[in-house]
Amino acid sequence: MKKRKKRRIANPLRFAVGIALIILILLICIVMIAAIAGCFDAPDPVAEAPAETPAPTAAPTSSPSPTPEPTWEEQRLSSIEHYVRAYGNCPDEAAVSARMATMAIDPQQKMVAFTFDDGPRTGITNQILDIAEEYGVRVTFFIKGDNIASHEEELMRMLSLGCEIGNHTWMHTNVEELSASEMRDEIGKVNDAIRDRFGYPIRLFRPPYIKYGDKGSDTRNTLVSLMEEWNMAIINHTRSTHDTYDSYNAERIYQRGVLETDELGKSLDGSIILCHDKQQKTVDAFKKIVPELLSRGYQFVTVSELLHYSDDGFHAGWIYSSAN
Repeated sequence: MKKRKKRRIANPLRFAVGIALIILILLICIVMIAAIAGCFDAPDPVAEAPAETPAPTAAPTSSPSPTPEPTWEEQRLSSIEHYVRAYGNCPDEAAVSARMATMAIDPQQKMVAFTFDDGPRTGITNQILDIAEEYGVRVTFFIKGDNIASHEEELMRMLSLGCEIGNHTWMHTNVEELSASEMRDEIGKVNDAIRDRFGYPIRLFRPPYIKYGDKGSDTRNTLVSLMEEWNMAIINHTRSTHDTYDSYNAERIYQRGVLETDELGKSLDGSIILCHDKQQKTVDAFKKIVPELLSRGYQFVTVSELLHYSDDGFHAGWIYSSAN
């Protein structure tokens, strides 16, 4: 009787356990079916990914500013100082500074460019340079090439005083009588000789007899082409002192050199004045011209300085008679 009762109790238990297992299996199947079905449904919105923390960036490094090109004035002073140190016989830095102080230019003040052709000449050119050094003024020398070898000391002194060297051909030859190749040789040899000996680039050419061909002629076109190639300009003049005329003595040269307005109505201010370092009377006149014009507020400058400070400036291949 007791054994029979146990079976009765066990059977319901087994039944309950079986039912639970079936329910469990059904739940597992439902979950699996739901999971499989979810693979084909539209994906759930993806949660916004957290913003990435930007990687630290290196502090910006400032690139060096390009070195500005030196101005023409800076180049001018640098070149002059080079020759002052090389040929100026300055015993110390104070002497160099004193020499350089005379090179200042005030663009707002009156200027005049005196030029001397056909030298250097023994006994004459150095006297012109004596006056230039005494008063701290600058002039331009249009030299002949065949004078270079025998007058190197005068040429070095010109450079040490801030004066300008221009080209007047090798043998004072009329360029209108030259072929293109002859013209290149006659002018180019002077440039080469001065550059090779002193490292100095000539930028000005004054044709002997002030002859450079009519406008549109082969001579003019060839010469202008050469000037453009060599970065040079052709220099005529505003006024001649007529110092080569037999009828002109030192006093007449002086009077003509200081005229405020010439017979053509050209002002002295901004003028290019033609002289020659060939005769003593020119030296004697220049001794009076310099202090007179300084007292009137004029600055004695080189032709290149005069042109660079003019409204038009300096242009290779141009023909200049004055700064205006």
